Amino acid sequence: MTSEHTDHQRDARSIGLRAKLLRVYGLQVLLISAAALVGVFITYLIVQDVLTRQALNIEAEYFWEQRTASSDQALPDTANLRGYLKVGDNFGTTPAPLHTLTPGYDSHPDLPGRPLVHVSDRLIDGIPHRLYLVFAEAQVSDLVFYFGLAPLAAVLLTVYALLFLTFRLSHRAISPMLSLAQYLTQFDFRSDHRLEIPAANAELDTDTRTMITALRGFSERLDQFVDRERQFTRDAGHELRTPLAVLRSNLDLLEARNDRSESEVAVHERMRRVVASMETLLTTLLLLAREHDMSDSEPVDVNLVVAEQVDALLILAETNNNRLLFEEHGDCSALAPAQVVGVVVANLLRNALTYTRNGEVRIDVHADRLKVSDTGVGMDAKEVNNAFSTFFRGERARASGEGYGVGLAIVKRIADQFNWAVTVDSTPGEGTTFEICFPTR
Repeated sequence: MTSEHTDHQRDARSIGLRAKLLRVYGLQVLLISAAALVGVFITYLIVQDVLTRQALNIEAEYFWEQRTASSDQALPDTANLRGYLKVGDNFGTTPAPLHTLTPGYDSHPDLPGRPLVHVSDRLIDGIPHRLYLVFAEAQVSDLVFYFGLAPLAAVLLTVYALLFLTFRLSHRAISPMLSLAQYLTQFDFRSDHRLEIPAANAELDTDTRTMITALRGFSERLDQFVDRERQFTRDAGHELRTPLAVLRSNLDLLEARNDRSESEVAVHERMRRVVASMETLLTTLLLLAREHDMSDSEPVDVNLVVAEQVDALLILAETNNNRLLFEEHGDCSALAPAQVVGVVVANLLRNALTYTRNGEVRIDVHADRLKVSDTGVGMDAKEVNNAFSTFFRGERARASGEGYGVGLAIVKRIADQFNWAVTVDSTPGEGTTFEICFPTR
């Protein structure tokens, strides 16, 4: 299936109910009008080519029978039919334009109204006779109009009125759903406002009332769930800060001792890294829990935030014998709290340093984006697709025994919240590059 066909199908699915009703109404009007016009045209052809000519032929046969029986038989002379007779070489009162006509049917352009002319011959008492029956075809067209088109137009107007009434009733039936859909489309789910679903009144049909009632119940449950999640995250974050602070204080006391062995120093450093990682995670969770407070942030200097995180993670880089490089190619800013940008940068750098051994981690800051590259274990295509999934770690990452599979998921959630574009490019055994683009005002 081509992309063009896929886009066409997506556009067709995106059409609203109101537009679909208008399409159906317009299509019905078009089909009924086309069918009526075709029917009138066929009726006109039947009247002109079948009934009229058959009537003229019958009229001519009747005249010849009467004329054979009596030479005093009068020629047809009515409002729609006029007869002329040529006896021998005498045309009598026959109009000159008819003199050249031969037996059969013809529409003569030189006569007023372009009448239909029926010409027939008979030999009576040895004398050739020629009958001209001139039929006023315009009269038939008028009759077709008055007795065909006029009633048809009245029927069509009635049908159109009924279709329009049906359209209005259908639109009225679905208008509550259209209004609800418009409300949901325009509602800002990132705002601090509650999702207010209108109550289902008795005037609505059963299906609409059922849908609105179900949505109201879902909205209430969703609000309760969000409140519980935010409250739990806040409580858990604040409660865990105390034991982490105690751990950090005790580590400070242990590291102040001068009689530590090399193994104790290594253990203390590892504990320090774990505590720092947990503090970063808690800070992130607290920030995400109050995401509605971050929508109107002032621009933050990304270069400064990156420099601070690079200094903070130099010890982690030295632990795995990595080089940490920072290059500035421009002044970059982002519309987000400095803590949020710090969390994103820290998670990207920590991820790169964790899965790189005796290599290099490079962070480049440009005017509208930052890029973190490493020479670590890398990821294959499947792992790249799942890189931002919570608790996901690739096979090589699991083999290293490091990481929790949470950092990149937090990066993606923050990026989605602030409309930052995140891309990843990785090659197994060669390294990984993450890039974040910050939209400008």
